Amino acid sequence: MGITTRVRQAKLRPECAGRYPMLPARMWTSASCLAELVASYRGAQPGEPDKERTLAETDFEFRGGASRSSDGLFAHTRMDEPAF
Repeated sequence: MGITTRVRQAKLRPECAGRYPMLPARMWTSASCLAELVASYRGAQPGEPDKERTLAETDFEFRGGASRSSDGLFAHTRMDEPAF
């Protein structure tokens, strides 16, 4: 995997912007950067485990990225996403 690997991105849903005043709505951003911002806003320490996902699927849209399957290969994170 090289520099062309797609980064997982997230975008705040406009109807949820009131819950996250520190984030821009409608702008695709690195999901890890958004997660760090949300965690710091909530007062969580970096790397501190949380009982729920930092970026809720009800509040954010996601695209790109890859995750490892049980056999160690990269798998799509959404069924409708094209191969890369």
